[in-house]
Amino acid sequence: MATGPDGERTELLAGLIAPAVADAPRRAAVIDDTTSVNFAELEQYSLALAGAVAARTDPGDRVAVVADNGVPYALLYYAVPRSRRILTLINQRLNPDEQARAIAAAGARVLIGDPRYLNALPSDVAETVIAVDGPDWQRALRHPPYDGATPTPEDPAWLVFTSGTTGHPKAAVHTHRSLTAGAWGTVEGRSVEPADVYLTPYPLCHIAGYNILARHATGSTVVLPSRYRADEFVATVNRYGVRSCSMAPTMLHALVAHVTATGETMPTLHQIAYGSAPISADLIERATRILGAEFHQGYGMTETAGTVTFLGPEEHRMGPEVLRSAGRPHSGVEVGIAVDGPGGFAAVGQVGEILVRGPQVMTGYWLDEPATAAALTDGWLHTGDIGRLDDLGRLTIVDRCKDVIITGGENVSSREVEDALSRHPDVDMVAVVGVPDDYWGEAICAVVVTHPGSAPTADDLIDYVRHQISPFKRPRHVVFAGALPLTHNAKIAKDRVREIARAAVAAAGETHARQR
Repeated sequence: MATGPDGERTELLAGLIAPAVADAPRRAAVIDDTTSVNFAELEQYSLALAGAVAARTDPGDRVAVVADNGVPYALLYYAVPRSRRILTLINQRLNPDEQARAIAAAGARVLIGDPRYLNALPSDVAETVIAVDGPDWQRALRHPPYDGATPTPEDPAWLVFTSGTTGHPKAAVHTHRSLTAGAWGTVEGRSVEPADVYLTPYPLCHIAGYNILARHATGSTVVLPSRYRADEFVATVNRYGVRSCSMAPTMLHALVAHVTATGETMPTLHQIAYGSAPISADLIERATRILGAEFHQGYGMTETAGTVTFLGPEEHRMGPEVLRSAGRPHSGVEVGIAVDGPGGFAAVGQVGEILVRGPQVMTGYWLDEPATAAALTDGWLHTGDIGRLDDLGRLTIVDRCKDVIITGGENVSSREVEDALSRHPDVDMVAVVGVPDDYWGEAICAVVVTHPGSAPTADDLIDYVRHQISPFKRPRHVVFAGALPLTHNAKIAKDRVREIARAAVAAAGETHARQR
C-alpha cells in the first residue's frame, strides 16, 4: 500500500507506485495490446519522460496527449505531473477541429500522441509534437531522469474535459491531492485487493483512468486494451487471468449478449465494477446469472476524480430497492442533498440536487471562473444530478437536472420511464428524452432498440409503461432505432438522442400526441 513512513497515504501521484517499485519491481504494471512494463520500468521511464518534458517547458505548462489506451498513456499519467507540468487529456474520438480547439483552450505547449491522430491536426497545434512511435519518443524514454523540484499535493496534475453529454465540454482541474484522494476512496470503497490483475476498457482520456492509480497503489497489474469488443474482452481476460474490471452498462450489455451466444467462460473474473450511466435491474440479474461474477456499483463524475459512493456485492443481493441506489460515500467524502429553504439540505428521503465535498473534488474549471463559481460553493460541488439519501446514507440517483422532463406541468424523471421500458421483454436498450410539444410543453419520447427478431409496436410499449408507472409518465412518442449513440466513455449521448427524437417526431408531422 502506498503510504509514507508515518503510515499516512501519499498525496503525490508518483508516490502511489513507490511501494510496488520497491517491493515487486518485476511485477507487470501495465500491459497493452503489444507490450508491457513492470513497476521498475514504470518508475524509470516516467522519470525519464518527466526530465524530457521539463527540458522543453516551464512548471505549470500543459502537455496534451491524444492517443489510444496503451503503455505510453499510462507513463504520461505519472511523468507529466511528476515534472510539475499539467497533463491535458484529449479525447481521441473527437474530430480534429474539436481536438485542436481543446488543445488551444488548454494552451498546451507540447502534444504527444498516436501518429494517426497527430497527422490529422495542424502542424502548428503545439510548439512540440511527439509521436509515440517515433525517434523523439524513444529519446525521451532515454532522457536523464527528472531532478527538479518535487511537486506539492496542491499542484495541478491533470486537465480532464467533461464528457459533454449535455453541453459544451469544460476542463476540470485536478491536483495530485484530488487524484490520489479519488484513488484511495476506491481502494476503500471497492475493497481493491493487493497484487490484483485489473482490466479497464475505458478510454484513458476519461476520468475513469483514475482506476489505474487505485490499482497501482495496491501493487496491481493493469491491462489496457486499445478498444472494447466483447469477444476480445473475453479473450484478454482469459489470456492474462484478469480478476477484476470496470465497464459501462453498454459494455456489460454487449458482454452478456456475447457470452450468452457463445457459451464462453471467464473463470478468473470475479469482480465487475459498473458505473457512468444508469443500469436496469434486469441487466444486473442476467449478468450475475450468466457471468458468475460479483458486482460493484458507484457514482462519480469527472469533477470528483472518480467514484464517491459505492454499492458492494452484498448490497446487490438485498433486493431491487437497494439495487437502484448507488451506495454509500467512502470515509473521505461528504454527500448532501440540496433543497430550497432554511438549512438548505434535505431530510432523509427528500429529493434535491446532489452535492459532494471532499479532497477529491476538482479545484475548478480551467480558465472558466463563471462555470467554477456556479459549480463550487463553500467547497461543495453542485453535481447537476438529482437524488435522495436513505436513513442508512445510501444515495439513489433520480435523474440529471437536464433529464427531468416537464410535461403538462409535471416533472417526470427520464430514468424512471427508461427503467419501466427496460422491463419489457422486447426492449434491448432505451433512452428517454423530452421533445418540444405545442400542447404539453415537452412530450416524453422513448428511443428504443429492440431485441433481434422482436417487433413491438409503439402502442404496445406505451400501454406497457401505462401499467408500470403513473399514466402521465408514459411516452407520447416511441422512435425505433438500430442502436443508441454513445459518448467516448460509453454513456448514452443524450444530446444526440434528443436530436434523433426531435427529427423523428418532426418528420412524423405530429404537433402533440393523441390522447390516451
